[in-house]
Amino acid sequence: MGKISGFIISLVSAAAATALIDGFVPDGAMKKYVRYLVSLVILLVLLSPLHDIVGELPSLVAKSSAEYDATEAFVRANSIVAMHIEKSLIEKFSLYDNEVDVEYSIDGISVSAKRRIGVLASDIELYILNTYGVEAKVELYG
Repeated sequence: MGKISGFIISLVSAAAATALIDGFVPDGAMKKYVRYLVSLVILLVLLSPLHDIVGELPSLVAKSSAEYDATEAFVRANSIVAMHIEKSLIEKFSLYDNEVDVEYSIDGISVSAKRRIGVLASDIELYILNTYGVEAKVELYG
């Protein structure tokens, strides 16, 4: 909050100084140059918060890269992929949510599904290979 109030005070001060300087400069050729210089000062005052932000960027980048965990990102991405594969298997093979479990890891995809009439492990493996382009280990139970 202190930075905002400091910015407002400096902006009001620059505007007041502009009014005073404009009032004291006599009309003529010099007045146009004085107004130009004063407008540059006001522009600098308006852009001063950008200077503070740009000054803090290296520390913000270092902080965000230090918080980045590649393993956590990999696990999140794999869980999203597994969720999509699971939903597509449920729709394609008319299974229920609790009958399919998909795990996606570095080793590949492993699917555990309840055995249903007409559903073969090779059908699920072929579907995943054709749809997602990866091989899967399928285990039917029950």
